[in-house]
Amino acid sequence: MRTHWRRLSVVGVGLIGGSIARAARARRLCDTVVGVGRSRASLEPALAAGAIDVATDDLADGVRDADLVVLCAPVGALPGLVRAAWPHLGPETLFTDTGSVKRGVVAAAHGCSARPGVTFVGSHPMAGSERSGFGASDPELFAGRLALVTETAATDPGAVAEVAAFWESLGSHVRTVSVDAHDRGVAVISHLVHLAAYGLVTAADGDALSLAARGFVDTTRIAASAEALWTDIFRENRPALLEAIDGYRRILDCWEGWIRAGRWEALEAALGRAREIREKLA
Repeated sequence: MRTHWRRLSVVGVGLIGGSIARAARARRLCDTVVGVGRSRASLEPALAAGAIDVATDDLADGVRDADLVVLCAPVGALPGLVRAAWPHLGPETLFTDTGSVKRGVVAAAHGCSARPGVTFVGSHPMAGSERSGFGASDPELFAGRLALVTETAATDPGAVAEVAAFWESLGSHVRTVSVDAHDRGVAVISHLVHLAAYGLVTAADGDALSLAARGFVDTTRIAASAEALWTDIFRENRPALLEAIDGYRRILDCWEGWIRAGRWEALEAALGRAREIREKLA
């Protein structure tokens, strides 16, 4: 199993891609890091910081000769990038992504014609920030954090193990899940949470915001995330997100009914169960 990479290509050198490049450099996991972006100018900060050795706005040139390619683009762009990069990948290339929705990108990879030695494995580091861009990147972003690696019946187990080893080398602990389990799970613990944070800010818009203190600011921190990024995620994971919204609505409807009826013991018991679950996360 490979633990050192001759040439790592990172497509999209923003928060996640920049953090991968910087972590790989700091941990000496590869000889050369190639950064692929929409323009050379957008890659200049990463070059100046020494996070990447080569900068290009040409996807084909950027992935050619790489033995590991990591796509770090918005989830809606990932299927097209997989199809565009696929013909230019060399033999024995391991191909992965960092998107928070797996269904579309994995389907795109499976739809590409088979090439000897080229394998795609979907992955998703459960790490991030409400900030964006290379300036927000951090070589320790993945240390101690969970990284999800997805597999299907068609996924090569050896490639899954190599992608898992890559995330572990960045300091993450890894869990392997199916594509469907991934998308349903993140819909509840990430996508719904972001949607709710935006909703809470919207509900408090106006005079109430002048009263906001630490609790409100901490609870809604992720509502400072880029709206275009999250609209894209909501669109790509729409079926699972709608299921999550429906489940959350049922809970709120139940609790609203208890409040209207003055059933405080039932509400207190439900809040207690939620508190116990939350304490276990800490």
